[in-house]
Amino acid sequence: MARSSISLTEANTLLQSAFNLPVSLPWKGHGSAIFLELGQLAPLSRPKQRYQSGDVTIYISWDWRVEQGSRVLYGSSNSSPQIEDGLDGLLGTTIKSLAIEGQVPELAIEFSNGQRLISAAMCTDVSEWSVRMPGATWISCDRGTVYVGDGEAIGISPEEDLKFEHALSTTRRWGIPATEELVGHCSDCISMLRIDGDADFLDYGVCTSADSPLDGRVVNMRSGCSFFSASES
Repeated sequence: MARSSISLTEANTLLQSAFNLPVSLPWKGHGSAIFLELGQLAPLSRPKQRYQSGDVTIYISWDWRVEQGSRVLYGSSNSSPQIEDGLDGLLGTTIKSLAIEGQVPELAIEFSNGQRLISAAMCTDVSEWSVRMPGATWISCDRGTVYVGDGEAIGISPEEDLKFEHALSTTRRWGIPATEELVGHCSDCISMLRIDGDADFLDYGVCTSADSPLDGRVVNMRSGCSFFSASES
């Protein structure tokens, strides 16, 4: 990919062309990676392409959060269903502001519904976001430097892709264990201990209730049993 470094001022000037574009297709990729397709959607053009591309594409891997006022609504550490439900709420909104901010360059996006999406890199020297502008020009960050160039999104590496595939196949094998009498979901139970892992592993945890038949077992956020005890949160 041919690329060249640019200043934050230059990059933010380019990003202004995305202002007032509608969010036509928000979708969740591997793990907690998310995509926002803005403007008019083009027909599918590649054999393995699952989603249409917009005039502008915003890609953010982990970590990120969506906030409104003083509240965090959801983020990259939430479960897959929570992320998908949150993204559905962005459909049809428009981009009020899209900018690169901070000494460590991060994306900050403001939507017409008052919500704000911000990226937050948590891995050393790993770019967590990129923006495809009209004309297939990508704006991205690498080791703290902002670049513009042609090519593909900077983000998930082949090694990370294998981790996501492993997480998906493993969690499909685990399924969603639950007892016949399901009082509440494990996601809201005080005895649920979340798993810290890649991709779909974030939807799982371990039951720590001594009374539950699921005690010591891997459970899904949607799992549950008759010994459900609501957490304070």
